[in-house]
Amino acid sequence: MSISLQTGLYDLCRTRIDSDEEFKAQSERTDFSHVDDALFDEYRLFQLKRTVNRVRTKSPFYKRLFESAGVTEDDLHALADIAKLPFTLPKDLSGTSYSLMCTSQSEVEKPVTFYSSGSTGTKKRIFFSKADIQKIFEFLPRGMNTVTDRGEGRVLVFLQNSQGRGIGGILAASCTAYGIESWAADLQDSTDEIWKATTERGVNVWFGDAITIYRATKILASQHDLRSVGMKCIFITMSNIPDSMVDYLREAWGCRVSTHYGLTESGWGLAVDCGTCPGYHYDELNHWVEIVDPESGEVMPDGEEGEVVLTNIARDCMPLIRYRTGDIAVMQKSVCGSHLAVLGHIRRRKEGATEYNGRYIYPALFDEVLFSTDGLLDYRIFLDDGRISLDVECLDEDAFDTGTLKARIMALDFMAGAPEVEVRLLPCGALREVCYEKKRILAREA
Repeated sequence: MSISLQTGLYDLCRTRIDSDEEFKAQSERTDFSHVDDALFDEYRLFQLKRTVNRVRTKSPFYKRLFESAGVTEDDLHALADIAKLPFTLPKDLSGTSYSLMCTSQSEVEKPVTFYSSGSTGTKKRIFFSKADIQKIFEFLPRGMNTVTDRGEGRVLVFLQNSQGRGIGGILAASCTAYGIESWAADLQDSTDEIWKATTERGVNVWFGDAITIYRATKILASQHDLRSVGMKCIFITMSNIPDSMVDYLREAWGCRVSTHYGLTESGWGLAVDCGTCPGYHYDELNHWVEIVDPESGEVMPDGEEGEVVLTNIARDCMPLIRYRTGDIAVMQKSVCGSHLAVLGHIRRRKEGATEYNGRYIYPALFDEVLFSTDGLLDYRIFLDDGRISLDVECLDEDAFDTGTLKARIMALDFMAGAPEVEVRLLPCGALREVCYEKKRILAREA
């Protein structure tokens, strides 16, 4: 049966404690057969202190940073004391980033190079050891188990999977080993090939990049009765997922739509929708998430919007301490009875805001209108000489209603008094190669 994330994490915590003699020796407890809220928190604090000691003594970067700040793991008496530690910034991951490592390069199992935003942001590099990949391998299927049952789920994964070693392959392999049969799709597959794989394998869950899944759904819905497949869940991941996209996918497939939030810096998996709370529960066994004021860095009260800050409390090779992600969200207490906190859905990125027409705008402000537009598959947004312009990939250029889309955009309150938006239509497939880039307001190349 499908389970709550808390159930999965507590089970994983019990397994981890079983083999952690260091923790058991220092704990006042003698019975570790059942993980309750207090034991879960005790073990998380222990992992945090051990990780801080690890980076402070083994990473040249953190040794300098912690000496400058005058803090050590001995200053951590509760999880909230993490606020005493200094931040790690995206620019600190640029270049080789070897100084952040706590292991030798020979112990690196998987190096990952990526960009902070699209293909033109800060180039960053993260390293994972075999132990790190194992922890990722253990968590990912428990996240999947929140939307589908062991023994019944049949998942098609739409994530990058370069040479079979990418996150798509890791997720599919980990879920299959856990009893949720999964396959990694080739992201270059045609929609006909995707449909064939879905129907022949009896797939009942699609998981992956939201734009890829949205585009494939729009195309396939014009050719097939999607509800006839018997899909159980469409599980999508992306920083900002507009309600209009979720509503469309739910109607098209006739099933539950759930959302996920993850970053390369977290080991891809991190947070999954709660069916009751307004947001995500996240992997608190391996991470600690804070919300801070983007300017001052002060921790924000529950319910107040701020920047998501991530700490890997159980990472081996290259733990990140108080890493500023640039994503904007809120944190709240659970209303579903879970001990886990609720991370609000990500609505925008700090770096993605652009001053326009007397205020700051960002792509998410346009998403509800754009993804509720008939025939729209994807878009890119530009600011050219004081005018907003859009490249719109559409299902059928001849049938697309450009006038209505322009009118709906101009009716948005922040567009009042602005020059009329320009729309350039692109054929189906035109933006497929850039669909994995995070949405930003771009300057059009000459």
